[in-house]
Parts: sequence; structure tokens; C-alpha cells
Amino acid sequence: MNKKLFTGLLSVTAALTLAACGSHSNTAEEVEQNFPETITHEEPVIEGGTLKVAVLSQSPLQGLLNPILYTDSTDSTMIDYAFESIFHFGEDLNMDDKGMATHELDRDNKVFTIKFKDGLKWSDGEPLTVDDYIYTYEVIGRPDYKGVRYGEDAENIVGMTAFHNGEADSIEGLEKVDDQTLKIHLLDVYPALEAGGGAINSSIIPKHVYEGMTYDEMITSDKTREHVVGNGAFMVEKVIPGETVTYVRNPYYWKGVAKLDGVIASIVSPEQIVAEMKAGSFDIATDMPASQYETYKDLSNIDFVGMLMNDYSYIGFNLGHYDQETGEHVMDPDKKMANKNLRQAIGYAINNEEVAKEVLHGLSIPANSAIPPFFKEVHLNKDELPGYSYNPEKAKELLADAGYVDVTGDGIVEDPNGEELTITLLTPAGSDASEAIVQDYIQKWNEVGLNVVYFGGRSIDFNTVSDKLQSFAQDFDMFTGGWGVGYNPDPSGLYGPSAMFNFTHINTPEQTEIFDRIGSNETFDKDVKKDLFAQWQKYANEEAFIIPRFNNYSLTAVNKRVKNYSIKLGEETSQNEIELTAEEPIAAE
Repeated sequence: MNKKLFTGLLSVTAALTLAACGSHSNTAEEVEQNFPETITHEEPVIEGGTLKVAVLSQSPLQGLLNPILYTDSTDSTMIDYAFESIFHFGEDLNMDDKGMATHELDRDNKVFTIKFKDGLKWSDGEPLTVDDYIYTYEVIGRPDYKGVRYGEDAENIVGMTAFHNGEADSIEGLEKVDDQTLKIHLLDVYPALEAGGGAINSSIIPKHVYEGMTYDEMITSDKTREHVVGNGAFMVEKVIPGETVTYVRNPYYWKGVAKLDGVIASIVSPEQIVAEMKAGSFDIATDMPASQYETYKDLSNIDFVGMLMNDYSYIGFNLGHYDQETGEHVMDPDKKMANKNLRQAIGYAINNEEVAKEVLHGLSIPANSAIPPFFKEVHLNKDELPGYSYNPEKAKELLADAGYVDVTGDGIVEDPNGEELTITLLTPAGSDASEAIVQDYIQKWNEVGLNVVYFGGRSIDFNTVSDKLQSFAQDFDMFTGGWGVGYNPDPSGLYGPSAMFNFTHINTPEQTEIFDRIGSNETFDKDVKKDLFAQWQKYANEEAFIIPRFNNYSLTAVNKRVKNYSIKLGEETSQNEIELTAEEPIAAE
């Protein structure tokens, strides 16, 4: 059961925290060798039972249990039990025929045809049809939509822009053939469409539940926060706000009724999770904290599955603002972080190699690019793109060359105008180890003459950080964040001219030209595709609008009473097939 963070601007998932931390006894290569992607237990199973899931978070659950409304990874985890992608993705990261819908791409006529299986139903027993899928697009595209899933990718659908601008009552390019078949007419076609990227949305919501609601009403509705109707293996039974979601079997699940009676998913802090897993309080805990690895790696009651994920953490810079009238990001040459040398110096001043070895326990590796190595076809390795490795002397040289010099003799540089330079860092509160990492960064920046201070004097609640970034607040200079990027490596949904996740506000003609070509039929030629992604990675590295930090292993602890569990791409354990071998999770000996 592998939680997919489906890609494209329509559904990319924000994950603004880093599970930091641990000792230094293992290298990343050793970790990769040690963790399987599948575990199997031979004990006889019980009938039913309740799977107990720990969802690691420092902040309360926001509770937007809707696949086109949520914005953070915690809500995404909760949604995964009640909703399911309409597509299944194989080992090659492309759609196959194992999902509730199949597809066909007609390159010549620029038509993407979706065919739903017969007899699909929502968890309340109502039919699931093409009308629901069309409605999902209409919610994202209508003028009152304030979410993050509308953008240039969505506008690749014929007529979407007119619909979004209130100039049409329907989306011209969505052609309903029958209740199971939809033809999506596109302005352009490219390979990422078959990875669930671009204009192709993997999510679906029930029209009969939400029809007539405004966007604001959907956000606050009990149909989103409590009485949720979905298409997954389970359905929401009860919600304790901020804390827990309880699920029961969905009697109409298209693959067959779940073998479990239900699931209880609870928010647990990283500091508590080891004790909870040791005591047998939970069956599953994803993204186990690396800082505590030595304390749980030998627990007798759990196994592990792990893989290097399609995500990365980074430091981002506030380079401009979002223009509400034009719907595009605008770079401001007067911004504090507008100088490229300053941004590059920020990157060279920190030592992510040391952090990975001494703190992150090999469960994260230093990132050289915003295209994770998960995407082997297009990722540039460190021989091709070294990225930002620790080089404090180079950082000092870059600062001096740009006019950032210490005028007052206090060891801290002033800006090129001789004015005091204080850089404000917005960062979410995390574990003790992640706090220590940020403190180390601040110390390293100080050593090259940069005065970096916390926004508000300290790290702050994740939900507050998320709200500030998504509202494009202007009272900070740089921030720490992270992305889970789904199965499509196209970065335009995060850094494009109108991308709602473009918190850096980067927008240049050079980058837009590369993005336009990545999102075109040129990329059906694999050599051209690789070259275009290489161009962007090198451009992003040079412009340094973000500094990549780490690519992370997802390490999931699985209690030994769970019969079978797999995160292997294309072969993930279906939620309705999970079984248990004991009435309660097993405690450690």
C-alpha cells in the first residue's frame, strides 16, 4: 500500500517538513541494501480486525479530507484510505490497465480518452461516472476556486481558460461519450500525461455530494471534514478534529470489500513514535524519524520497508510576489534575496554532506538537483551536476564579489549599499534533530558573515508556515520546504509563471521557454526529453532560486501482525487485501 503523491499542478502535494535526524554509523548505500520493499508473514490470519496507523506530524490534522482541496501530506495520508486514484501506475511510472479507469492517448488528434470500468460506485452506493470526473475539473476550473490545483497545466484542456474566466458555462474540451467514457481534447500532448501529469487529473470527487456548493462552502462542509463520501477501500466513520480519523469498510469498493473491519489513523509526534511502536500501539508508521534510528532498528515486533522517494527538501528564496490580476508571479529586483551571488553563497555555506552522515543516519542523502534521483531517466547525477557542496571560502568569495562586505568590523557583512543585512528564515517547527539542523545552518551562515534569524524569533507551527506560503506573504526572505512530486518530474507545476506552488516567485523567459518545451510533444523523443530536463536542472542550479537539501528514504515500520505489505512500484499492497494475524499489534519483547 504505497501512498502516491500524484503529480501535475492539479494534484502535487506540499510536504513542508523534513523528518530529520540520527547517528552516523550507516551510509546511504548501506541503508538502500538493507530495506526491502515487500514483507510477508506466514502466520494464519484473523477475521477482520482494525489496522492502527500512526501518521507522524508535529501539527494537528487540518482535516481537509478531499483530494482536490487538501494541501499537506498529513491530510493526504488520511485521504488515501477514503479515496483512490482512478488510475493505476506501473513500475515504469506510467498508467496501466489495473485501475478503475484505463486510458488511450491519440497524439495526432490530441485527445486523451478515459474509460471507467462498469458498475463503479461511491461509498454511499451512488454510481460513479464520467459526470463526477467532469465535475471535478469544473470545481478546479471555476472562477471561485481558491486552491492550488488550477494553473497552466489545467489550461492545456480546450476551453478551460474560458471556463475559468467566466466566459463559458462548460469546459469545451471535456467530451462525454457515455457514462463510462470521456474524451479530453488538449491543446498539446506530451509523455507526462500518461504519468498522471499535466492536465490529466488522477483524483475524482462526488458530484451529487458537492453540487451547488461554492468553494468556500466545500472547505467548511461536513462533507469534506466528517461525513465524507469517497471511492477508496474504506469510508470515514468518525473524526476527532486535529487528532484521529476512524474508517470502516466501504461495501461498494470496486476491487471487493476489505478484509479488515476498519482503520484508525492517528496523529503522533515523531518524539513519541518509537515508544508507541515498541509498546504495540500501532501497526503502521510511515516516515520513521532517522534521528531515533538506533532506538528502533532492532525492535523485535516490527519489520521495515523502505525506498528512496520521489521527493526533496530545499531552501527557497522570496524573489517577488504573485500578481492577482495577471495570475502570474513577478520577480522584484529590489528584493533582499534578488542577488544571485547571495543565494549561491547561502548554498555553499551549509554542510549537507555532514548532516546526512552525522545526523540523518543515511536515511537522507544530499540533493544536487530539484529533479530527484527517483527519476533515473532525467536526473543529473553529481558528476553531471555537483550542486551546492560545503565550500565556505567560495561562499565568502561570492559575497565579496557582489559587494557584500563587512563594513563595521563585527564579522557580519553589510549589503552592497553599506546597509545592515539581516535575513529572515521561515521554517516549521520539527523534531529536536531538525531544529538542531537549522541551528547548524544559521551558525554556518554566520561563519561566512551572514546574519540569518528566525521569522518571529523561532521555528513556528507547520500549518502557519503552510498558510503563509500559500497566501504569498511578504514578511520573510527565505524558507525551508519540501515537495513530493508524484510520478511526473516536470517542475513547471512548482516553479512555472502561474504555478500556485511557486513560493519563490521565480519567473524568467529562459525558464518558461524550457518549461514550454518540456510540456510539448518534443519530449516523446527521449533524448530531447533528457536534454531539456538537463537544461532546466543546470539553469536552476545557476540561478539558485532554491537550494536543494536532501532526497529522502521513506522508512515504514510495520508491526509483525500485518500479514503482507508492499510499497514496490506497480505492486503495492491494495488496501482491501491487508490482513492481520493477531487481535492487537504485537509489543516488543
